[in-house]
Amino acid sequence: MTTWHDAGPANLAPGAIRCCEVAGEVRLLARDAAGNWHAVAALCSHALLPMAAGRVRGSALLCPHHGARFDLASGKALGPPAWTGITVYPLRLVGDRVEIAL
Repeated sequence: MTTWHDAGPANLAPGAIRCCEVAGEVRLLARDAAGNWHAVAALCSHALLPMAAGRVRGSALLCPHHGARFDLASGKALGPPAWTGITVYPLRLVGDRVEIAL
């Protein structure tokens, strides 16, 4: 059974990211350059540092600390220094709110 959790208002511009707390843990909401919504882990798999100040480039999330890149749709690491991907969470829009499944 899927449990959906409120992650805040659906007011991100394409290319933006925002931290949200869901079920007691921080997650990242992001919109890629095409405007698609994504929910991913907030810590980089390379050094376990927060990616809240990261940037979206096309469909990738760039870690602000060492430049690791992750595909927003799959979480896959796109090259060094990260070799392990990050967790991607199912997301849906309900009215003007974003919900994440855990």
